Amino acid sequence: MKYKKFLDVTGTILLGIGVFFAFLPHTIHVATSLDNNTPHLEHVIIGMVLVVGGLGILVYNNKALKIWHNR
Repeated sequence: MKYKKFLDVTGTILLGIGVFFAFLPHTIHVATSLDNNTPHLEHVIIGMVLVVGGLGILVYNNKALKIWHNR
């Protein structure tokens, strides 16, 4: 049970960070960046990858794909 909760927390954190990077304005991205040379598009791409990864973890962990496991 602890493993499932850990995956839920990890997926939620990745989803939150991904949404933060993908949908916030460029000025906020620059303020959170370690370097000022990262373009806005790169932040958006990183954010979308994190969103997809977080959603993938949450879907897999919550057995939303249970139909495929019954075959």
